Amino acid sequence: MIFGISPGGSSAPASGPLRGDVVVVGRGANGAAAALGLAQSGLRTVLVGPSPAPEPDTTWDARILALSPASRTLLEHLRVWPALAQARVQPVGAMRVFPDNRADAPELRFDAPDAGAQALAYIVEARHLGAALEGGLGFAGVRVIDARVAQASVHPDRVELGLHDGTHVHARLLVAADGAGSPLRGLLGIAATERPYAQHAVVANFETALPHEGCAWQWFGEHGILALLPLPGNRCSMVWSAAPALADELMALPAAALAQRVAETAGSVLGALAPLGSPARFPLRLVRTGSLIAPRTVLLGDAAHAVHPLAGQGLNLGFGDVAELLAVLARREPFRDLGDHLLLRRYERARKGPVLAMSWATDGLQRLFDPSPDATLPPLLQPLRVLREAGWRAVAGSPSLRRRLVRHAMS
Repeated sequence: MIFGISPGGSSAPASGPLRGDVVVVGRGANGAAAALGLAQSGLRTVLVGPSPAPEPDTTWDARILALSPASRTLLEHLRVWPALAQARVQPVGAMRVFPDNRADAPELRFDAPDAGAQALAYIVEARHLGAALEGGLGFAGVRVIDARVAQASVHPDRVELGLHDGTHVHARLLVAADGAGSPLRGLLGIAATERPYAQHAVVANFETALPHEGCAWQWFGEHGILALLPLPGNRCSMVWSAAPALADELMALPAAALAQRVAETAGSVLGALAPLGSPARFPLRLVRTGSLIAPRTVLLGDAAHAVHPLAGQGLNLGFGDVAELLAVLARREPFRDLGDHLLLRRYERARKGPVLAMSWATDGLQRLFDPSPDATLPPLLQPLRVLREAGWRAVAGSPSLRRRLVRHAMS
């Protein structure tokens, strides 16, 4: 039996629970990609969660994503990449990173050819990626239920969910992909530690006076962390990780004044900027879980790990989870149940290393360059502040180290 889908979601039959092989909770990109891949592999898949909020009617989505080559490979496997309007996809051929915005600051430069790749990343709009994933769900036969989870329980042979619309769902495997706040983690009693960063991400798009030539820019400094990402044409997307007071100041500026402030902080590398739409802001936090699995349950995406966006790797880390889960389930022995603990442990073992490495790397960099008082850095690491520029110069002067860094980020 393959479930059908209607454009507005659907509800369960009037009698009895809705039964599937896998139920995925979370309608974001990670959850939709997981549901799509599971259904394409022949599993009866149910996707649960409120439909994504409608986006403002703007020319360019303020939420911009930097997809790694590995994420592009996953989307190609899911047959989603061709559905993206390629005229709105911008390859990143180079990246220039500075420890601050001094004129003599040592530069880290990464180039796609040095890494043996066509691009370091691909910039896409969140709403366009979401629409492409949602469109694929119907073709794959995913049953979509537009409702929140009210109750969750795990039994030896199944998982049971009770939804706010009265629907009950039974499945052999539960995939939690409902975001950093993950209500499902709480319902199942899965422990997680959360630490808010003293920064908010302010995002906005601009027209640029100078061509970006496919290059992404990033500056660390007293202002926080400022990144300019290339968009198709003479356009760029800004992600400014700023202290709350500075974020308040930036959000209060008139659009033209914000554009001028960004251009000045970026040293006018792209010339004068003109606003495209209104800015938005998001609080930042670090989320870690003790385990990526629980009985008959897999955590993926931000529900399993939320990291600082300074490396733009949050969604890529989640897509890595999706790819590994699909691979583990595809290789499972015919006799092994979908919720078998040994099977789920294969997923956890494969993902724990990459997740921890990215989590510690982004958190460490944020702390090291955080302009707030030294108390934010553990005492044992405070001497690193003195050494950070020397270390930065060492990496900047070593092509082999730069290649290793960029290959790790692309995988």
